[in-house]
Amino acid sequence: MVKIFDVICIGAALVDIIAQVVRHPLDDDEVFVSDLSILSGGAAANTAYACAKIGLSTAFIGKLGEKDTFSEKIINDFKEVSVDTKLIKYSRDQKTGSAYVALNQKGERRIYAYSGAANYLSKKDISEKELKNTKIIFLSSLRNLEPLQIAAEIGKSINIPVILNPGMLIVDQGFTKLKKLLEKIDVLILSQREYRTLLNIKENELNEESIIKYSRILLSLGIRVIVVTLGEKGSFFLTEKGSGLITSLELSNVIDTTGAGDAFSAGFMYGLAQSMIFDVEHLRTYLKTGNYLAGNCIQKIGARNGIPNRDHLKIFWNSNK
Repeated sequence: MVKIFDVICIGAALVDIIAQVVRHPLDDDEVFVSDLSILSGGAAANTAYACAKIGLSTAFIGKLGEKDTFSEKIINDFKEVSVDTKLIKYSRDQKTGSAYVALNQKGERRIYAYSGAANYLSKKDISEKELKNTKIIFLSSLRNLEPLQIAAEIGKSINIPVILNPGMLIVDQGFTKLKKLLEKIDVLILSQREYRTLLNIKENELNEESIIKYSRILLSLGIRVIVVTLGEKGSFFLTEKGSGLITSLELSNVIDTTGAGDAFSAGFMYGLAQSMIFDVEHLRTYLKTGNYLAGNCIQKIGARNGIPNRDHLKIFWNSNK
């Protein structure tokens, strides 16, 4: 069966209001905002945008407020890179979500997220009829686990790889609550903080050796690939048959780390979509591509402005595959 999409991304689509500040405020403090930007965001939506921009046929499933200003911006931004928006659901009762981001001169951020309509995506909004038309199902930061669980179960039942890049909204709910979802996914992509929180690991204990040790419990659930993004160190992958650290790009100008993980996921899926193979050598290339996208992303303000177009990525891919 010919697939219509390379990837369907499921999760939150929000609007980010980004304030640039010299420093983050202390308690009962006030800081001057030097610039204010309004950008489309949300982890799953950022990944969908990046996937489409680098050349993957991409659709997005999430819930927006019906005909409000923020939802119109999200749809228009998706259309700029040809993300298919026909599968998006709408709420008459809830407004489109938004996130308020303070970004200092070091690229460090503080985020306050209002999920709005996004968190009202329900299991009724997820159907096999829609999901069967893709090579890959991607799930990301959505506090409401029910639709993600249904999507993962559908993917498992019809042999479509399911990738979860959870974010702290999901990870903070705890391993016990997440176990049922984790049992249905193929690839788990976590930041260092997400990994430590999920498995209750102290910060100074996290290294390649400890990731191999602590990941046994995740592999025992049936997860095929575990990826931990390590910031400036790069990214680390682990399977039953091998592991490896892939170093990040050498950068001198980090502007904004917003969306780095979302970009990484898009790069990983670009590689996977080319071959749909999970062996160690292919995984190394997928992680290199993820690091490349993340490295480009953090050199510009916002989660999307630094994403390269399909032609630039193709040059990188052909020289690294």
